[in-house]
Formats: sequence, structure tokens, C-alpha cells
Amino acid sequence: MLIYSLFDHKALTNWKRFTKDGEQEVGEIKRDEDGTIRENLIIKGNNLLALHSLKKQFAGKIKLIYIDPPYNTGNDEFKYNDNFNHSTWLTFMKNRLEIAKELLRDDGVIYISIDHHENHYLKVLCDEIFQNGLIQDIVVESAAPAGFKLVNPGPVKVTEYILVYAKNKQKYISQEKNLFVKGKYPINYNQYIKNIEDNYKKWEIINIKEVAIEKLGFSSLEELKNKYGEISDILLNTTIEKIALEKPGSVFTTYKPHNPAPKLKSICDESIKNKDEIFIYNDKYYVLNGRLIAFYSNKLKKIDGEIVPSTHLTNLWNDLTWSGVSSEGGVMLNNAKKPEALIKRIIELSTEKYDIVLDYHLGTGTTCAVAHKMGRQYIGIEQLDYGENDSIVRLQNVINGDQSGISKSVNWQGGGDFICFELAKWNETAKEKILECESLEELEAFFDEMYDRYFLNYNLKIKEFKEKVLQEKNFRNLSLDEQKKIFITMLDNNQMYVNKTEMADKKFGISEEDQNLTNQFYNKEE
Repeated sequence: MLIYSLFDHKALTNWKRFTKDGEQEVGEIKRDEDGTIRENLIIKGNNLLALHSLKKQFAGKIKLIYIDPPYNTGNDEFKYNDNFNHSTWLTFMKNRLEIAKELLRDDGVIYISIDHHENHYLKVLCDEIFQNGLIQDIVVESAAPAGFKLVNPGPVKVTEYILVYAKNKQKYISQEKNLFVKGKYPINYNQYIKNIEDNYKKWEIINIKEVAIEKLGFSSLEELKNKYGEISDILLNTTIEKIALEKPGSVFTTYKPHNPAPKLKSICDESIKNKDEIFIYNDKYYVLNGRLIAFYSNKLKKIDGEIVPSTHLTNLWNDLTWSGVSSEGGVMLNNAKKPEALIKRIIELSTEKYDIVLDYHLGTGTTCAVAHKMGRQYIGIEQLDYGENDSIVRLQNVINGDQSGISKSVNWQGGGDFICFELAKWNETAKEKILECESLEELEAFFDEMYDRYFLNYNLKIKEFKEKVLQEKNFRNLSLDEQKKIFITMLDNNQMYVNKTEMADKKFGISEEDQNLTNQFYNKEE
């Protein structure tokens, strides 16, 4: 019964819709034909309880979950507890990952950012929860070996990790995508056809260096080097890359075919005997000196709106820039935000337009901001208030046409909307007030309000605590933080938020409008 009470659907309050015109009232919650809610949602409150409140509405409907949880580093920079012991941290993660799995579609996938402190522990946990669901263990280069990092002895830490697990590995793999990333000009593409428009038998082939030297206005490499000295190689290579981009269908390399068909092998053998002659296979493959011709044009892809040389994405992501990340989206958070480009890649790999994306460690809202710009539906959950750097502020900036992050690459112009609401707090409010106290005297002054207004543990001996414990020397000698912890333990954890079934009780002060929207959200299922 206690578990049911804790994870019961919560009352939802402070509903707001945000559009380009600013804050609006929430009227109807939009749904599609099968009843699925089709709204972008930002939820304030405990993420474990919020996930359980989402369960009946979104179980089996989320395509992608991305989370950037506390790393358990011992770093006390953030307001949440980032200094659990291993077992406590793993329990914290386990409780949320289990319900997260239920929310995923059968072909859904979860990406989890983590660093070396808990990477291996987390992998064992995920192996247990998702069974044979491991897709990738990605290494992300997140920093350069520079600055304060060089002060510490030993190898400089410049990487983080992303664990990728599917709910059903086979169903996910069946629709897994290839993705190309920006690469460098491959120097083996060094041959150039001067007259590509002519019949292939008349092609004149020279080294692309000769073309570049001529374009620079020189008759030889020696002449170029005499003129520009040490920078001649840079100038030459830059010119070669430019030529290759301008005429990629004239630039090529050759490669030996793997296990060629008999007909192709025969043509290759014949071409070896006629080294200067080009042969053709199946009316589209060209053969030179026993090797197939590969044109540079096949290496080019349109990436982020730009035609560039490309390479297949691997599990080493070292091409993403983290410069300027702290201010992306018009909100600030040093040393914690992920680049929009990182989330864009994850969304591209695992979703299609209108799929639902969930982040239940939302922070300053990067995941939802990127999902919004990319036309995905999203749900974000965050308990902490970041003030001016809050996810709500960031998403308002997105709607108004924010041009930072990935905006230019996806041609983002603004628009759209989202709804935000909160889990209705009760004992959670008392906890917040306890944490705000700046002295034992303030704690003592709050005790009567806590007793009169909030739900305390049933076995708490109120009179004894007030008259004896509070006056004991041992208690008064404790640090203020330790005293606060004792006060918090007196609160009934099952009553931190208001259950939906109790929201009509006037003592909770939940408006009729909020009650109606709560019922609408849960589709009056209770």
C-alpha cells in the first residue's frame, strides 16, 4: 500500500502554454487518433514520481530517451546530490531506468552520458535491466588537453562515455541508420581526369598536384617552393582540396576489388595487360590497371547544409566542438551542458520526425531545445530551478528563433509551442523550507508549522522530540546540515507530492482549473 501511494499519479499544477506570443492558458491537451498526447511537455518535480505519472499515458510510446544523470563524482557544484556511495547511486539509477524501459517503444533506445567514475558499474546495471540490449559504448572527446587539466599528474582526462541500450535489440537494429560525419580530404584521391566530358577511352589522366600547381600560376612544384618556401605545401594542399570540391567527378583513386565476380576479374586481368587503357564493367564501373576507379564525388555528402568530404560515423566521437557550449540557448551552465550538436547526432541516429524524445534529467533543457528545432515531440523532467538559466527560458528562446547551437544547420526560424506544469508539492515544500533555514533557531521556529500543516512519519513522537531531542546537547552540537537531515527524516516520504486521488481536498489548495487539466492529462482514467 505504501508503494502504491508513493507511485500513485500525482496532481498537476501551474499549467502554462508558451508560444511566440508568450505565456498562454492551457485549454485542451491535444491528442492523436489513438489517444496519445501530442504536446511538448516540461514537467517540474521529482523525476521518479513524474516517470510513474507518465506511465499509463506514454508506456511503449517513447522512441528515444537521452539522460545526462549526476556522475557521482564527488563534485558538489550542483544542487542535486552528486556524491552518492556506489550502492546508493546505483539504486537511484535502477529505480528510474526500470520505469524508463517501460516507457520505451519496442524499437526504442536509451542513450546515457556518463564518465569514468561510474561507467562500468552503470554498464553492469544496464546489462541486467536491458538484458541483451547493448548497442554501443561510445567514447566522446569532450575537452582538449589544455588549461587547468594539465596541472594534475598522469594522463589528461578528455573523454566521456555514452552507453546505448535498446529495449529490443533486434527491432532496433532492423531500423538503425548509417550516419556520415564531416571528414578530411583523403590524399589518396590524387588522380585527375582533364577531359571527363569525353568518352572514357579518351580520358587524359594526370596527378591532381599538376592541376593545382597550374591553378596557382606556376609551371612546376620547384618553382612554387622557391616562391613560397615553407608555406608552399599548405598552399598546394588547400588548392587541391578546392579543386576536388569544384570538380569531384574528375578526381579519383583506385582500389582492388574484393572477391570480384568472374567477369570483373577477367576485365581486371585484361586491364593489367593494357595499363594505360580504361575498361568498363556493367556500364558504370571503370577499371584502370586492374583496379576499380572510385570518384571523389562519392565521398561527398551534404552535412549540416554544406557539401563536404565525409566518413562513416564510428563509436569514437572526436569531431564535435564543445567551444561556446556553456552559453548555447541563451542560458548559462559551466562544465555541465552538452553541445546541441551532440544531441542532434543522437536524435538523427535513432528517431524520425514527430517521434517522442524523453529526458528526465533535463537540466537547462538542451535535449528538448534540440528536439524542438528538429521537429520531434519531447518530454523533459527537471526538479531543480535554474532561474534565468532554466529550461523554460531556453525553450522560449527557441520558439523566438534562437540562432545558437544547431539552428543554422537545421535552418531553424522559430515557432512551435510547449506546455509546462508541476507535480503538486506538499511535503516537498516543507523539505524546501527546511533546507532554506539558516540557523537552528529558524528550524525550531518552523517545527510547529511542520507539525500542523504537513504529513509526518506515523511513529514520530512529537512531544518527546520537541521537549527533549531539540534540547539535547548532542543534537544542538550537530552541524546545521545534520540537523536539517534529521528534520527531513521526520517527513512522510509518501506524501511529498499530492496524489491525484486527493487533489479535491481543499487543504491542498489545488484550483478547479488545475484539477480539470489533471483529469484531462490522465484522460480521466481513475
